[in-house]
Amino acid sequence: MKHMLLTCGLLAASIVSAQAVESYKTTFESLDEHGAPEWFRDAKFGIYTHWTPTTIGNEIAAVGWYPFYMYQKDEILDHGLKATGKGPHWAYTEHVKHFGDPNTFGWKDVVRTFQPKGFDAKEWVDLFEEAGAKFAGPVAMHHDGYAMWDSDVTRWSAGKMAGVDPSAELEKEIRKRGMKFIASFHHGKTWDYYVPSYAFDGSNPEFVDLYFEPHVKGDPHSPRYRRWWRDVLDEYIRKYDPDMIWFDMGESTVPKDIMYPFLASYYTHGLKTGREVATTCKNYSTYLPGSIVDYEKGRVKDLQEKPWLTDDSITPQWFNSNRPGTKDANDIVDELVDIVSKNGCLLLNIGPDSNGVIAESEKQILRDIGAWMKVNGEGIYGTRPWKIAAEGPTVLEKEGSFIEKKLTYTAEDIRYTMGKDGKTVYAFVLDKPEAAVVLKGIGQPVKSIGLLGYVRAVQWKQNQHGISVSFPDDAAGQPAYGFRIELE
Repeated sequence: MKHMLLTCGLLAASIVSAQAVESYKTTFESLDEHGAPEWFRDAKFGIYTHWTPTTIGNEIAAVGWYPFYMYQKDEILDHGLKATGKGPHWAYTEHVKHFGDPNTFGWKDVVRTFQPKGFDAKEWVDLFEEAGAKFAGPVAMHHDGYAMWDSDVTRWSAGKMAGVDPSAELEKEIRKRGMKFIASFHHGKTWDYYVPSYAFDGSNPEFVDLYFEPHVKGDPHSPRYRRWWRDVLDEYIRKYDPDMIWFDMGESTVPKDIMYPFLASYYTHGLKTGREVATTCKNYSTYLPGSIVDYEKGRVKDLQEKPWLTDDSITPQWFNSNRPGTKDANDIVDELVDIVSKNGCLLLNIGPDSNGVIAESEKQILRDIGAWMKVNGEGIYGTRPWKIAAEGPTVLEKEGSFIEKKLTYTAEDIRYTMGKDGKTVYAFVLDKPEAAVVLKGIGQPVKSIGLLGYVRAVQWKQNQHGISVSFPDDAAGQPAYGFRIELE
């Protein structure tokens, strides 16, 4: 009961706070009054797509930062622009092999070859819906600064150069299905992303609107870049009105005098339009006030008070590289259940090929996730944390980003969620039990227990040590097994 009152109290406080705010100021304190929307807390599972001209480079060299590394001929620099060795980088070697010298055929020329003919927004979103996603959207702009919409702010856009507006088409299909529309922006990194290009075609003033003014790391942002960073966001919100702006790590380098006015504008826009909007920030970057903390390819170890997010990918790389994935549906379901039990949500990446086609292997994984969700979704969607998140032997060695590894869960690994009414608890067993399931995390009288997707009754008994539930031999195989527990 104490847990229920705390949950209800926090919800009521957030509602009062939201009603009291008419507009947000450009101060940390004001912006941090903004919180995670209720739709986000309910949704639990979303899908986004790394799909830009960078996909072409990744298919050639299996390098997600291809536009950065393709210019590294004499020495190799890391993402922080520190020298790590002698060149050339293999992305440079592969680029020369496929396109020629970057001075002659640079990134500005590669983007013109991005002419996808296989993109079908309806087919994509049909798949996302079948997978059980409740929010979805594109990588609207990656570090490469290419707008995946028909932009009037920059000529380097899908609308102007490829004759397609993926954002418009996806937004229409996603909203048609009652899902929330999100867009990710990674262009806070663009200022330094093309520094290696300045030894090649990047120094040509004709293309300053793509590469920006030649500079070295640490130089302040130019007025051109500052205007561009904000203008593409304002245009996107004006055209597509996303429910979430997902920010990558580069946004931590954007000065507060640019970032905070944007956040104030976007949060206030949400109030005025009645749309619950959200932003994110990486856990290893500067915290953006009012945003949801995102753990890239990682998780937290324990239950968190505030809602949080993991972004992860089926394949090792974010962009398509024509290489098989390392995770299957069972891995994703286990990860999702663990995340939800700790008050988080999962944003799963799909990497279509440069023609806009999603691999059959990834399609099947999404269908398998969706089949599981149809049976077990009531214990995922709209739930809140139980008193404890987990029990069992399999735990993360540490928490944070880039710590995700394939864990092998057992039938002793249990993850808990709770219905909003506080009367129903869900216990997910992360592998098929060979004997009775023992639940130690309930701790109060139980009225009934049932196995989701199983029509007949299950036998159970409760004592001071927990609940012992018999597992039916004829239960259908699943990645994880959900028990619905009705409390007295």
